Amino acid sequence: MNEDKPVFTPSDFIHYIAKTRNFPVETIKVPERLVFTYQPRTYEYGKNLIGGKPVDWWIYGERQPFCIGQFNSVDVGLGCFWVGAPAVAMTLEEVIACGARKIVEVGVSGGLQSFLKPGDIIVVADAVRDEGTSHHYFPPDVGVESSEKLRKLIIGQLQKSGTAHHVGAVWSTDGVYRETLGKFRKFRDAGVLAVNMETSAVFAVAKYRNVEAASIQVISDILSEEGWLQAFGQQVVRENLKRAVETALRALTEN
Repeated sequence: MNEDKPVFTPSDFIHYIAKTRNFPVETIKVPERLVFTYQPRTYEYGKNLIGGKPVDWWIYGERQPFCIGQFNSVDVGLGCFWVGAPAVAMTLEEVIACGARKIVEVGVSGGLQSFLKPGDIIVVADAVRDEGTSHHYFPPDVGVESSEKLRKLIIGQLQKSGTAHHVGAVWSTDGVYRETLGKFRKFRDAGVLAVNMETSAVFAVAKYRNVEAASIQVISDILSEEGWLQAFGQQVVRENLKRAVETALRALTEN
């Protein structure tokens, strides 16, 4: 027996949901195109854009809401997933098992570079794996990156709307309160743009499952030699999260 074979799979969980909810398993599916965020306000904005309707079988309910609607006459799913690499990887595995194939994450990150300011938009090219979840998918020396095709579609939409943005790497970590000065300097000096908790795990799951994933991040706080600037509630952050989720929808439904 293959020692690396999982004892149970995401598909096993989907079959369990079907059985306990008394649904035919073939009806438990999501659209191929999926956007997810971690911010309830951003989710509600996106839900209105797609005319989203909750699905009956979704096991997490309003604790982790999910809906299906249309944008540009194309079916699309939208979720508000839990924060952190382990949680998002678990849910991502499940929606991939239900049919998601083109996925865009919309989140917030802390800026590492001095030229970044609250509200700036980053299109993520690749992610530094400093969280634990991705290491259950690939050895430490394996890089994870966004889908080049989705990334180009997102950049194209931002350019079309005249929206300023940056393209580059993020650092993902589980240790929110262990973002040490040494690590900050290391990743800043390497040109990494920002830090968050999830993107490297998202890219790892997508790579392992052979689906496309991309990420749009909005700068919500700033790290520097002097300390930490919090800007989570600033209007520019909220507005650019709305712009990011609309950009994601446009990129996914372009063709």
